[in-house]
Amino acid sequence: MPIATYISTYFTWDEVCHSEWAARNSVDNVPPAAIAMNLQYTAIQMDKVRKLLNRPVIVSSWYRSAEVNAGVGSKSKRSQHTKGEAVDFICPGYGSPKEVATLLAKNIDTLRFDQLIYEYSWVHISFSPVPRGQIFTLDSKTGQSMPGIV
Repeated sequence: MPIATYISTYFTWDEVCHSEWAARNSVDNVPPAAIAMNLQYTAIQMDKVRKLLNRPVIVSSWYRSAEVNAGVGSKSKRSQHTKGEAVDFICPGYGSPKEVATLLAKNIDTLRFDQLIYEYSWVHISFSPVPRGQIFTLDSKTGQSMPGIV
């Protein structure tokens, strides 16, 4: 079994770059060196998330190349995933995505996130140099964002 290369205490480069869509479509999803600092900062922030939850998190999407981002159906040309600043994840050992999002929202001062979005099946969290502290729930019927965790 190969030894994982860690980007931070809890997260590996494989978790950062993994994309089911990229694997199925033979698309390279290796981030360019220019965003390495963003990825490192996000990993350090995700370590704080992991410590707060006190359970492992399962990353479904972290870095996405522009091709992968379009391939997974993102309509955003400014997706923070393409900048290495956003992570979609679950933490079943802690609870439901709503329970995870609720805990993270209560810890905004500690985590200093840019956006926290409860997306029903997972949690999206992003980090940027100037965090906006936005908290949303994605409406499953309309696809629109509503303020807060609802």
